[in-house]
Amino acid sequence: MTKYVLTGADGNLGTIAASHAVEILQPGDELVLTTYKEDAAPADLRQSWSDKGAKLAVATYDDIDSLKAVFQGAEAVAFISTWLFGEGRRRQAQNVVDAAKASGVKRVCYTSFIGAGIEADDEADIPFLPRDHHAIEKIIYASGLDYSIQRNYLYADNIPTLFAPSFKFCGDRWLTNSHGRAGAYVAREDCGRVFACLLLGKGQPNTVYDVTGPEAVTNQEVFDWMAAQTGYRGKLVDLPDEELKRWWLDHGLPTDFFGDFSNLPMKLCIGDLLCCGEMVAKGYMAKTTDSVEKLTGRKPVPYQETLLKYKHLFPRSEESS
Repeated sequence: MTKYVLTGADGNLGTIAASHAVEILQPGDELVLTTYKEDAAPADLRQSWSDKGAKLAVATYDDIDSLKAVFQGAEAVAFISTWLFGEGRRRQAQNVVDAAKASGVKRVCYTSFIGAGIEADDEADIPFLPRDHHAIEKIIYASGLDYSIQRNYLYADNIPTLFAPSFKFCGDRWLTNSHGRAGAYVAREDCGRVFACLLLGKGQPNTVYDVTGPEAVTNQEVFDWMAAQTGYRGKLVDLPDEELKRWWLDHGLPTDFFGDFSNLPMKLCIGDLLCCGEMVAKGYMAKTTDSVEKLTGRKPVPYQETLLKYKHLFPRSEESS
């Protein structure tokens, strides 16, 4: 019997990974799913996981002893990056790796981000979003543990959930800094299924997989497609990075995740917002891979299919509402 531990099963990605892991777990193997508190995940999900043989436990990335307790006897453990930036996120990763080593775990799995492999003399030269992931990957490599790492592209899900709510706030405009480049946005559900597969031993050990959507598309193509679904008459406006930054700072967007978002349509700090466009504009998301199909046996979900799940969030012109 092989024991696997998936931490963070209560998050957006974690619930997908957990639900897929219980479906593909081999008979006789053990799967432990952890949440940061007992009722963090919806009750129906927790019940379905239990019904399919998974064990549930409470453990947090900030409590190394809680991690050690659930890691004992595990062959592999998986951890998911959190909303924290900087020292807090890196400390949590170090706790997971230290707990894994202390508990005799052989392999760790991690959800990283495209661009984490960039090497730079000054860490500040690494784009904002992959910067912490770059440091965390180094923590994993330095541990001497085997690893399975997936570098996800930006989620297609983020476009309707984080960006579209801002269009009317911006004067019926999507203000972007992707500068006309295309990016292969990936469905969060594909990333979750890949993560479950990697944890349970699919793929090659000590390998980094770029996880992408099926095709690279421009923000203009995505915007036009969304607008056609509802008759929305807005427009996409591409701005220089500094102009976009100034616009949002002038309209109150916080400089960190713990700022006041109460009067704003989206919860992205300025560094996060700018880097989303930068990752596309600099071509980091231009290439597609076969990682999703290779690891899950399914073709990656097209962006249109992902976005339609959030059609209720699409902007509408007044006369088409």
